[in-house]
Amino acid sequence: MPRGHGSTHTASWTQGPSLDPSSLVDHHECVQVDLTVEQVSEHFRHHPHEFAAVVDGVRYVGLISRGHLGTLLGTRFGFTLHSRHQIREHILPGSLCASPSSPLLVLLERTLSRVGESFYQDVPMVGEDGRFLGIIPVPALVRAQSALVAHQFKLAEFRRNELQTKNQALFRSLHELRQSQGRYQTLFQHSPLAVALLQPDGRIEAHNAKLQTLLGAGEAWDGAGSNLADLMPPRQRAAFLDLLSLHDSDTSLQGHHAAEFTLQLPALGERLFKFHTSLVRETGQICAILHDITEQRALEGQMAINDKAALFESLVGGIAHELNNKLAPVLGFSELLMNRLEKMGGHDAMQNHCNAISQSAQEAVRIIRQLLQLSRPATMELVPTDLGAILDEVGSIMQFRLRAAEVGMQISLPSASALILADAAQIKQVLINLLINAIDAMEHAARKVLQVRVEAQGEWMAVSISDTGHGIPADKLSRIFDPFYTTKSEERGTGLGLSVCLGIIRQHRGEISVHSVPGEGSEFRVLLPRAKGVEALGGSALPPAKRPRVLSPVPTSLPPERRLTVLVIDDEEYITNLVQELLRSRLGWRVERVHDGRQAIQRLEHTPFDLVITDLRMPGLDGFAVLAWIRDFRAALLPKVVVITGDSGSQSLDQELLDIGVPALRKPFTPDELIAQCRSIFPVA
Repeated sequence: MPRGHGSTHTASWTQGPSLDPSSLVDHHECVQVDLTVEQVSEHFRHHPHEFAAVVDGVRYVGLISRGHLGTLLGTRFGFTLHSRHQIREHILPGSLCASPSSPLLVLLERTLSRVGESFYQDVPMVGEDGRFLGIIPVPALVRAQSALVAHQFKLAEFRRNELQTKNQALFRSLHELRQSQGRYQTLFQHSPLAVALLQPDGRIEAHNAKLQTLLGAGEAWDGAGSNLADLMPPRQRAAFLDLLSLHDSDTSLQGHHAAEFTLQLPALGERLFKFHTSLVRETGQICAILHDITEQRALEGQMAINDKAALFESLVGGIAHELNNKLAPVLGFSELLMNRLEKMGGHDAMQNHCNAISQSAQEAVRIIRQLLQLSRPATMELVPTDLGAILDEVGSIMQFRLRAAEVGMQISLPSASALILADAAQIKQVLINLLINAIDAMEHAARKVLQVRVEAQGEWMAVSISDTGHGIPADKLSRIFDPFYTTKSEERGTGLGLSVCLGIIRQHRGEISVHSVPGEGSEFRVLLPRAKGVEALGGSALPPAKRPRVLSPVPTSLPPERRLTVLVIDDEEYITNLVQELLRSRLGWRVERVHDGRQAIQRLEHTPFDLVITDLRMPGLDGFAVLAWIRDFRAALLPKVVVITGDSGSQSLDQELLDIGVPALRKPFTPDELIAQCRSIFPVA
């Protein structure tokens, strides 16, 4: 062989694969720094990548992830608290950047030596001038590392053949081999990823320290002779061995292959891993890189649950709107009919029938409101609340569960009233969750006693819930309030209950703590602020149940001899019939009816009306379009507009109506409520 050819061939082997960091850029996903969290979350819904750069113009500012936004918005109040924040406030801390001039080995060392959550963050490529150039995924860096590892094996094999044929280059070849081995040890042993070299039957021939830590093995474990397949469930074990054999025999599995397998680890339990496998053809070994994705999959599952919850909320809101529209004429006409029967006299049976119709409709309204409360979190409102009354309701709710579990519950209340400043519905949710946990903890207990004790402690009311269950080990007490952490099976718990309880109690400016003795039981203690100044108002008297808020515009006086003309806009004919009949029979006003926004605007253009009563949700032009037209072209009429709506009363809807400055009646309303609202605008008409 000519000398020139041999030198060129040797150089190509010793220099290794040429990988420019810029070639690892996978995508250029970015969002502007002034977008809100809600807008960025919507951006992620339409893009497949897990990470995106936050930029100011074209200059790189930081990194944000889909998982981080899911955590922010997936909690009970996450959307309300964070959705309007600018994304600059939620940039991932400590993100690593690369530049096009970064040496690949330095980039790998800096990137793969990260620990904690930052290890899984993709790496943005940023120019020397701060310009964002793209994002390098962690798997791309892992593949680059695998290529380097494979290169070291190929280089070592080449040196071995070279030693056999070129004794005159012995010293130089040995020196280069030592260098290759050193680089291999640096990449292999000190890699933050768990790496194992396997035989086709799954036996471990070599592994790094990270694998030993990831498997929870002791310090004395050397992995020799151990088989990863033995840690897998039988069905997955067969699939894993099939994959290894394909690497060994099938040329179609070139490069790396990713698959997910479950490992049963003695110290950690069942964990889900992603395996990145590739064949080292020079040695016949399979290089396996393991990544624990247990928490990642749990978070993805919770995000899917949140998506379903959002769909459920949307469906329930639409159904509630339609039912409220249908119940409004039932409630209104039954009351009108009852009033007429009272005037006629001698129709007791018919009055009873009307009363039954009215009561049934009102019960349906209550059921709809309960369904809405279940589908969407209510706005927290702190009012003086009787803790004893809440415990009575909770006790009633839990009666069946207590009897089924054969658990006796003892409730101890103070002699004086136990008034707290709280949102009753949310405190009820906390107590129910704690009681369910206590009942579950006593499932196999010989003695099942559940004690609830309430006592005053200065400016606080303390609620203690103790059980005689299995208790909580000391090493787990510090984690029980962490999201997704649970000691229950998957079908009995998601690990979100106690974290939600903690969030609710802290929103009430309270505290929650736990004391537990394994084998004896646990006691959860909740501190809530007492209601101040309530005793002077009558002790335990609570504010009456609230109806939807009615905004009262400034009353407008008209000459008494003038009959008012009213325009009623609603796509439900029975609603317009009801309103027309009420205003005609009770007040003597003239009423015109239309059934969509376009007809309403046409009538408003040609006829002066004294009062407009409009629905919000209608086909075509809706009520908001009519309100906008009145504001722009009949501004003097805006204070004489009343909104009637079957919507459930979301916070955003209330705010929109408040901004416009019009009062709202929620369907189904009573005739007296409608008349009172009209009288508030025209008291002498």
